[in-house]
Amino acid sequence: MKKALFIVGPTSVGKTDLAFKLSSVVPSVLISADSVQVYKGADIISGKDKTFPTQLLDIVDPTGQFSVRNFVQLVRPIVKKAYDEQKIPIFVGGTGFYVDALFGKIDTINVSPDFKLRAELDKLTVKELQQKLKELNPVRFKKMNNSDINNKRRLNRAIEVAQAQGPTLGMSGYVFKQGEVLVIGLETSRADLKKRIVKRVEERLKAGAIDEAKRLFRDYGKLSSQLKTANGYKELFDYLTGKTTFEEAKERWVIVETTTAKNQMTWFRHNKNITWFDIGQKGFEEDVLRLLFKTFTRIVD
Repeated sequence: MKKALFIVGPTSVGKTDLAFKLSSVVPSVLISADSVQVYKGADIISGKDKTFPTQLLDIVDPTGQFSVRNFVQLVRPIVKKAYDEQKIPIFVGGTGFYVDALFGKIDTINVSPDFKLRAELDKLTVKELQQKLKELNPVRFKKMNNSDINNKRRLNRAIEVAQAQGPTLGMSGYVFKQGEVLVIGLETSRADLKKRIVKRVEERLKAGAIDEAKRLFRDYGKLSSQLKTANGYKELFDYLTGKTTFEEAKERWVIVETTTAKNQMTWFRHNKNITWFDIGQKGFEEDVLRLLFKTFTRIVD
């Protein structure tokens, strides 16, 4: 019997909407696998939707730190409670790193943050961080994609892990084994996805994204680095500091969302256990629901 449902896919493809629809017809617990929506006050720009009660939203202050290790630790009791109540855990979100961690694929999870080292690394440029990582772990550097090797936060973490040389997680840290879950992937054409991204950015700006960015910007010096570099937040913070115009910020937001979507699809394509559905196909939601009922017969009967 399958133990959980995962809904994955690129940003803006409609994962949350599908999760809400499925959760309304089957006994379930929704769990967010989004690395930004954990932050309080990060609502509009991150696309946080509270239509249905969802676990792991609003659990960390904007100035706090949240890691994949925290995510796995918090998921365990939520999943256990769902099983006790005969409910299906439904994971929804585009952070593939978090999803992989639940299967024991992330070997850095047991390396605790070294804040003193991070403070030192923050003083270095991206090029200096790249060189440092090349020297410490050239194999890890080669495995990083273009987005990662130009992201100071991710470079810092990679260096932190390389220097710590802590124990690896291995399969001892898994929450689920491969084959124990149903993984549904949503996809659409590049042209359609680009339209959806542009529309979503426009909608979030109209909904008050600038005001949200201003509220968070008051504590910019103390904000979590993860929040500072998150899609939309970084671009609007740059606008608020005068580094870009509003139109430039909006355009860059669309670009980073589009790039993220491409990287997400690359990440998920490596997972051969995903059953893909094209959201452009009429009736795809009914097809998903039929698969869900077939897979989780013991729970939904």
